[in-house]
Amino acid sequence: MIELRKASHCAYKIRYHMVFCVKYRRKLLRDADRINYIKHICYEIGEKYWFDFDAIGTDGDHVHVFVGAAPRYSPSKVMQIIKS
Repeated sequence: MIELRKASHCAYKIRYHMVFCVKYRRKLLRDADRINYIKHICYEIGEKYWFDFDAIGTDGDHVHVFVGAAPRYSPSKVMQIIKS
């Protein structure tokens, strides 16, 4: 069964996979404290804007985010909110 979220006039399940790179692709995301801080900030953003962060992962020089959002937010707006 597909888990759908419901709004007043629609039901939806929108998921985005986004990758954010570090400037100049420097290997800055190897420290566990930085990774935990990024996850903490993402979950705070999720509470404020009703985003569902399904997965947050790092690979040294970039961050993978698998996030669900309401249809009122375009993919570019979701990216802008997360990066701000």
